[in-house]
Amino acid sequence: MATPHTPLVKTAQVSPWHDGIQGHLSCQVSVPLEYTVASESQAKLNYLVSAGSYVKAGDLLAQQDGFYLRQSLNAMQYELIQHKANLNYHEQEYQRLITLDKDHVSASAVNEHALSLELAKHSVAATLNSISTVEKQISALKHYAPADGEVTQLHSNLGSFVARGDAILSFTSSNDKELHCELPLTQFRVDQDIAQAVQFFFQSETLKLKRHAQSVNQRHQTQSVWFHVPQEHALPIGKLINVHWQSQRSKLAKLPVQAVIFERDKAYVWRVNKQYLVEKVVVEVMQNQAHDFVVQSPLQVGEQVVVLGQSNLANGTKVRLSPAPTLLAQGE
Repeated sequence: MATPHTPLVKTAQVSPWHDGIQGHLSCQVSVPLEYTVASESQAKLNYLVSAGSYVKAGDLLAQQDGFYLRQSLNAMQYELIQHKANLNYHEQEYQRLITLDKDHVSASAVNEHALSLELAKHSVAATLNSISTVEKQISALKHYAPADGEVTQLHSNLGSFVARGDAILSFTSSNDKELHCELPLTQFRVDQDIAQAVQFFFQSETLKLKRHAQSVNQRHQTQSVWFHVPQEHALPIGKLINVHWQSQRSKLAKLPVQAVIFERDKAYVWRVNKQYLVEKVVVEVMQNQAHDFVVQSPLQVGEQVVVLGQSNLANGTKVRLSPAPTLLAQGE
């Protein structure tokens, strides 16, 4: 039975919540990779498209002068003729010597011609390899777009000699756009099951998860996820768009904000049972609303939780329920 010293509290009912957890994210259209068009030889840059140009797959992006490479190739081809002639001579000499009687030729002379023959073979092989390299460099003087996309940046100037390995331009494909979102760890648990736990929408169309990061942004405490961009949406790279998300979770309820008490990294409420005894119940706040919290907890719809008068309560404390705010105010 309540006594005059029994704490006076005001309560509210636990309300049902069937709409799940939902909210909005600001995400950015991006691409997974940026291409770098680089020089495969030191050659003058004769042609270069402008930065910002939109091109189709196979369009010419840049072209380098091939005069010096072709001159080198011609010289190597002359060298190859000489090396082949030398090889032919040493092969004939070696075959002639090994057919002679041992009384007419020494073993050292045979070995010397065998070595010369082997060296001549290597000279031919090395020259052929050099020719193949230069031919590859000549074929790479013209740089073509690998896909439809945009030239995002120029790294070399028209007329300059670009060294081997130096970047000429950067190119971004428009065929592989994706949507990059940063999910706050306070609201999401990013793992392999996130696609089943949370639905993401753009203009009422469900987004398909492409991949997610394993690491966390230390400064913002967020984790990156990437979605496929629906092909029918012509979204420019870099554009910020609004993504709606919704999560269906079990044991969700709605409580007045006054009922939830935050202590360190936890939140709890005081539940009042039919015997007017209070019990501390830990809750997880899933969403903030104007005057309520959506929480996940063992609370049942219709149960009473304390919204005023929580001071000095402990598990098992018997309380009196205030019939009106004015009485509670007087008791306080």
